[in-house]
Amino acid sequence: MLLWVAFATFCALVFAAFKFSIDYVSTAEVDQGARVTGSRGQVVFVLPGSTEKTLLGSRTELGVGTMLALDRTTVASADLQLFDDSKIKVLGGASVELTRMEVGRFINQHSLVLTQSSGPIRYSTGGPMDVVVPNGVVQLGAHGDYTVWIEGEVTRVLTYAGEARLNASGAVLSVSEGRMGSIDAARHLQPTIDRHVPLLANADFGLHDQNWQSWDIPNSPLDVNGTRFWVPGPPDLSAQSTALRVLRESSKAEHGETGLIQKLDRDVSGFRHLWLKAYVRVDYADLSGGGTLNSEYPMMLQLKHEGPAEGTQYPWAIGFYYSREVNRVVPDYLGKFWPQGEWMPYEVDLMDTEASSAPYRLIEFAVMGQGHSYDARVAGISLIGE
Repeated sequence: MLLWVAFATFCALVFAAFKFSIDYVSTAEVDQGARVTGSRGQVVFVLPGSTEKTLLGSRTELGVGTMLALDRTTVASADLQLFDDSKIKVLGGASVELTRMEVGRFINQHSLVLTQSSGPIRYSTGGPMDVVVPNGVVQLGAHGDYTVWIEGEVTRVLTYAGEARLNASGAVLSVSEGRMGSIDAARHLQPTIDRHVPLLANADFGLHDQNWQSWDIPNSPLDVNGTRFWVPGPPDLSAQSTALRVLRESSKAEHGETGLIQKLDRDVSGFRHLWLKAYVRVDYADLSGGGTLNSEYPMMLQLKHEGPAEGTQYPWAIGFYYSREVNRVVPDYLGKFWPQGEWMPYEVDLMDTEASSAPYRLIEFAVMGQGHSYDARVAGISLIGE
């Protein structure tokens, strides 16, 4: 009996030692680091186990557990290269912790887990990656391109290449290329939608001026106001398309404005593109070009937005003109020469600009004619975040 007990004990010890060796070999991992490849503005980091925030400065190496945060007092961004060739771009208002970055000590495996608590971050993955967000987990597939965008209590994932999986409250949602998925404040997964998101209501004037506010200057005895009409749009859109026509016949050659304004309060920091499209036709203007100050065009598109630095506002506008009677140079970024009496499409990516003035939050969009006397039309407007 003693011999059998001793033999069984010996076998158990051998099995335990063998299992320990297998487990150690299969689970032993070595921590990796991340490298800062570029930064601008006020970027701060917090070391593991500390609460002290320190400016990143010229530091380039970040270890496991480090937290990186970018506030919006300046125009800020940070580019990181991870050990598996993944790259992330942290944008203003975002924060992320390098929670787990490990490779196998003896076998070919790795673990990469980041914790994102706010703002938009762009991920270009080498291998698979998990991103822990306040209301769930986002699993990013290898060799993909994604944006994880936390706005308030909502997490949005935009997939530009690859496939992401959202996990929340025991449910799973797949977000394929060209789609956007979200986790709401109640930790519920919302059905995926097209990554191109319309940002204007009644942008095609199908409901005439619903969701828009009238804008008239001078609106006083100084001169007459212009008039708005609803007329058929360009044939290129559809037979049922509607256009806004603005007409003013000044009686005293004073400045006037006639148009529509739509108030907005929309965070667009997570979008990579902001496409503005419209069909424009200019029929008459008594001022050449954009007037003396290049600010009076028979048709104008205008956008007011907050910049990347909190509290900054930038007005953007483009005008359309046909008259060159006065030898006056109109900068291309202020006005576009347009064939008189013809419908023509216009398109611009409003994110394709200096980082310091790129839209972060939309405030107001307007279409209007400005000048003395003018007659112009606009139709098929769209403002799309993508």
